[in-house]
Amino acid sequence: MARLEALLAPVADGEGFRAALAALAREMGGTFTWLDGRNASIALTAGPRALLVQVLLELRAGAELELLLSSREGMGNRAPLSTAVLEQLLAGLQAAAPGSRVLFRSDRDGPIRQRARAGAVEREHECLDTG
Repeated sequence: MARLEALLAPVADGEGFRAALAALAREMGGTFTWLDGRNASIALTAGPRALLVQVLLELRAGAELELLLSSREGMGNRAPLSTAVLEQLLAGLQAAAPGSRVLFRSDRDGPIRQRARAGAVEREHECLDTG
């Protein structure tokens, strides 16, 4: 099962950005739903076999947008259909949020939780070295 994560910033939340999210989902042939004030989902299909792809979006503090994409596509061959959807989403999101950049991609940087742990350990070592 494919599971891809990405983090995009800065993203200015507002009516214009929210409308752009919905338009991007429609443009990709997906269904867009706000789950609550900060979380949304996009359901769409990809490829000739209509692979179901689910995308969860979370508007986070600090002008960040976290994206979690999942599908039943196998990761053994790097999930090419799911990865293509991620690429298209990230390009559309960056167009909707000029000046934003991708800070993290799990297919490129490894699991996000692993990176967060590594950053915490690195900060701990810095404190020990200076303390």
